[in-house]
This record gives sequence, structure tokens and C-alpha cells, in this order.
Amino acid sequence: MSMRVERSSLDQVKKRFDVNKKKIEEKRKDYDIEQRMQELKEEEEKLKEYRREKRKERKRKADSGIDEDMGSGGMDPEMAKIMGFSGFSSSKK
Repeated sequence: MSMRVERSSLDQVKKRFDVNKKKIEEKRKDYDIEQRMQELKEEEEKLKEYRREKRKERKRKADSGIDEDMGSGGMDPEMAKIMGFSGFSSSKK
């Protein structure tokens, strides 16, 4: 075993530069900030639209009168009266 370092030829050095240059270009593609910001903006808009639709759906359910004949807690008002549930707003002393 010799402690000599092998010398690189000009062609080997050029190839190595090309390989390193390609690696750097790939990293740039991965970290394209403008593209990433656009994707985040689109995701945020989709989330806002989803939340808006959920609010509309809840409002439609409330307006349609699904719980009109039910008192608070989804219980029939007459049944609540029989059982002695009057609610939190009216406290008797």
C-alpha cells in the first residue's frame, strides 16, 4: 500500500463538475419558493371554501327547522317538563 494520491485527469474533473452542477440544479427545482407559495395559497383558498360550505350547511340545517319541535338538548319540551328539566336560564330558589 502506498500513500500516494491518484491524480485526476482533466476529463474526470469536468465530469465531476457536471455531476455537481446537476445536483445543484435539482435542489433549486425542489426549493422553488414562488411555486411553493402558489401551492400554499391554493390550499388555503380550498380550506376557506370548505369552511364556508360547512357554515352554509349548518345554517341550512338550522333554518330548515329540523329541531323546531325539540327543545334544548334535542329533547321533547313536554318530556323535559315531566322529567323536571327546565334549563339553565330559569333558576328557582
